[in-house]
Formats: sequence, C-alpha cells, structure tokens
Amino acid sequence: MATVPQNVLPPNYLKDKVILITGASQGIGESSAFTFARAGAIVVLNARRLEPIQHHLAAIEAEGGRGAAIQGDVADPASVEALIDAIMKRYGRLDGAFNNAGVEQTPAKLADTSIEDYDYTNSVKSRGTFICMKYEIPAMISGGGGAIVNNGSVVSERTIPAYPAPAGTQGAVLGLTRVAAAGYGLDNIRVNMLLTGGIRTPEREALTTPEMRSRDKGFCPMGRPGKAEEIAAVAGWLLSDYCTYVTGACIPVDGGFLAGLSPG
Repeated sequence: MATVPQNVLPPNYLKDKVILITGASQGIGESSAFTFARAGAIVVLNARRLEPIQHHLAAIEAEGGRGAAIQGDVADPASVEALIDAIMKRYGRLDGAFNNAGVEQTPAKLADTSIEDYDYTNSVKSRGTFICMKYEIPAMISGGGGAIVNNGSVVSERTIPAYPAPAGTQGAVLGLTRVAAAGYGLDNIRVNMLLTGGIRTPEREALTTPEMRSRDKGFCPMGRPGKAEEIAAVAGWLLSDYCTYVTGACIPVDGGFLAGLSPG
C-alpha cells in the first residue's frame, strides 16, 4: 500500500531566517510572529504601538525564540527606511517580510464612505505596502534574495458593497504584488499575496454586528470565519524554502468564498 504523504512542514522550516512582520501588535500579525518564531525564524515585530509588540517579543523569547520589537508606521517612508536600516545593522540581512499592517473601514457603501476613511485605509494598506517593498527589496537584493508576502483580501477580486475602501486599496496591493514579482524574479526575490476572507481578529470583532455573526454559516462553503493562525500558516509556507517556485501568486485563504460556492 502506498504511503500517504503528510502535508506537514518540518518543525524548523524557517530556521534562522530574519523575517519582518508589520502590524504585529494583534490579530494575524501577532499570530504570525509566534508561528514564525516557533518555526525557527528570527522575527522582527513592527507596529505603531510599541508596548504590545514588546509584550509579544517577551513571550516569544520565553519560549526560546529570537527577535526584536521596533516601533514604526508603514505609512511614513522615513519610519520604514529606519526600520529596514535597523534590521540590516542588527542582523546584516532581511530574508523575508510579511507586509500585514492594515486598518478596517467602518462598513458603508461607497457614497456613504468618508474621504477621510478612504484616505486612511489607502495610506496604511496600499501606500504602506508600496513603501515597505520599496525598502525591503534593496535589502533583500543585498543578501542574495528573499521572499515577501503581502496580506490582502478577497475584496480585491469579489465585491462586498459595504467595503469600498478595502476594495480599492486591496486591488492596488494585488497590482503591486504582481509588478514586484515580475520585476525582481531575477534577483531571487519572490512576492506573493494572500487573499483572506472573513478572519476573526480583535479589530474586526469590534466591528462585527450580531446580524453579521448570524450570516457566518452562509458566508463561505466552510461555514465559519477563519482563524489568525490559519493565515499565519500559509504565510509561513510562502516565506519558506518549501515554496521556491511560487511568485506573483494571489492565494485565497478564505474557506472557499472566492469559489462562489454555496455552503451545505
């Protein structure tokens, strides 16, 4: 009888890789920091608030992990440049980056969305992803290559009327991911994007109404929201050496939402 292969990566599948995680204060970023550290990575936690990432780093180090916590704002070019400079001075290289930072829009249709809300969402997600890659890519080239994962959303490909700001900004991230993958493949840099579905993080939970919760079972074929650790697992695989021929891909992690299937 043939042996069924196990779809499990080795325990240290990110061993000694220096990996930056933006938006690491909570939710997907927090979960990814622990997931990558437990896989052997040296994790650099970045967020606008220093106290949460220092707390996470202390917990990671208590488990035997390694890393640093560096405060910064992905929407500020000087802050991102200083972040990458600090990584290079401390470690001499940047092997991977999970560009996860983002903000939520208060649900509203396009005409009811404020310009301020749209601009804020765009500044962090679209502009912030561009700024991060602008400084990450040269650092990776200097070290012989690397891998970037941009955390995106299903709204870049399938309309949800109450989220015009994420739709516009995530569509831009999709384009940036593909143009970066095309432009730097010969430099041994891979760039991919996650299209995440309904993931329950503390920030999203605060904006989730009882009516929205009642629709969870009908949202996707799997009939439930995703978990932060499920996103972290796919991001870690894309950043690892077990994914060396995947670039320019936009991978749904959405319980089947983009497949357009009906649950049940």
